[in-house]
Amino acid sequence: MRNVEVMKPRAAIVYVDNVYHEKQREILARVLSGNVEVRFGNWRNRNNTWIAMLRDFHTLGGEVMVVDSDNKVTEDLPRIHSELRGHPIYTILDEEAWKRNPQHFLIRSRKTGELSINGNTKPLYAYRVYDSSIGGLFRGGSVFFIGPKQVVVLMKLPEPEILDKVERALNSVDVWLRGFISDETLLGVIAHLVGIREVPWTIASHHLHHGSTPGRAN
Repeated sequence: MRNVEVMKPRAAIVYVDNVYHEKQREILARVLSGNVEVRFGNWRNRNNTWIAMLRDFHTLGGEVMVVDSDNKVTEDLPRIHSELRGHPIYTILDEEAWKRNPQHFLIRSRKTGELSINGNTKPLYAYRVYDSSIGGLFRGGSVFFIGPKQVVVLMKLPEPEILDKVERALNSVDVWLRGFISDETLLGVIAHLVGIREVPWTIASHHLHHGSTPGRAN
């Protein structure tokens, strides 16, 4: 709800996975009320959830901003959006990850400029979504990767035909293994298929990590 207050979107939707019982729907209706629509399913992994969301977005039209549920966007994001909305897609990194390990993203990024936001300067980078040198003995990672994705803004949505092809490939993977495919990889593949080679990104959210993973609590 805080993100909705900051961004003031025309419509706000919360997607909830692993919903398969009527009692769960009743709880969701009580917890998430007001001017937020709740859509749920039993996709059982982030990637199938993303496919479902991207299909839905085609019916909504306009600009789409997807915020991870454990992130709180900063007050700078509306201004950043006005600066970057000319790109077909851009993403946002959380400040905690930026302070903890920026090299994780910088190794595959190039600095393209700076943004002057509310008297402060923020770096602007472009992340390379396809890198054939990744995945070797000394360079782990995914050949396709969208980069930071605490917030993903889509000004250009992938065509349904592309989503169909990606979904067929995804569904060919055993359902118990799909959860091990990062959604950053899926989004990187989709971006590549629509002709996007680099994705702009900057820092403008806070990751409210649940703290159950050692060394990751913020």
